[in-house]
Amino acid sequence: MGKLRLAVVTDIHYGFDVGNKLGSKGPRLMDAFTRAVNKYKPDCVVDMGDRISCRNRDMDMGYLRQVKDHFNAIAAPIHHMIGNHDAKFMTREDNESITGSPGTSYSRDYNGYHLVFWNPNVNITNQQGLRLSPEEIEWLRADIAATDKPVILFSHVPLDNDPKDYEDETKEYAGIAGRFYYGQGQDVRQMLEKSGKVMLCMAGHRHTKRHREINGIHYITQQSMTSAWKGSRRPTGTYANVEIEGDKIAIMLKGADKTRFDLTGRTPAL
Repeated sequence: MGKLRLAVVTDIHYGFDVGNKLGSKGPRLMDAFTRAVNKYKPDCVVDMGDRISCRNRDMDMGYLRQVKDHFNAIAAPIHHMIGNHDAKFMTREDNESITGSPGTSYSRDYNGYHLVFWNPNVNITNQQGLRLSPEEIEWLRADIAATDKPVILFSHVPLDNDPKDYEDETKEYAGIAGRFYYGQGQDVRQMLEKSGKVMLCMAGHRHTKRHREINGIHYITQQSMTSAWKGSRRPTGTYANVEIEGDKIAIMLKGADKTRFDLTGRTPAL
């Protein structure tokens, strides 16, 4: 295994402001991001979804084309994922036609590591919240089973939920939970743990920063690029540089909320 270098961004919400999502700052932030990425020279760039704030299909596709123009200035390969806002009015095919990345789940190997870009259901219903199909979970299990490399898993929705998350969400949303996490999160984690191969899971969606280690797997929730910083009208400008070598993981969050995580992840027993 060689050294793996990634640049990761999520929840850009490019275009217009909605509450504390300062999407109008997106053009400036994306210009700065593309310059930083080209200077950093990662092996690839991962965009974990919610590139736009959904309003209608025509407007969403227009903003998606604009944000893609920024990504086109990056020299490294880019993997775009599907977030719930990307899928509200646009189809997965709409996203794929503009971003050039598959709208379904897929994986790629870089420098001896297996990167999984898991694109399951991200549509939220008031009745069930976020739910995964058995087929989506089986796809992930089979993909991981087929590799002998350490696995880095990317998803839009975090997988590290616990009962307190549902309790807090129920209070915040008048008795409705399941907007921020999958109901089957624990089932997915148990499958990942059983594989013995997963080092790191990264996600966005929550517009917050969090690290949890659960049974040997590190879970990182990354802050939105355009979220307002501590109640101000200043965006966080968050993106991450990730460096992995052997079992060592370094995650450097850039922007207003600068943070560094130095972690040790498990690797497959070969």
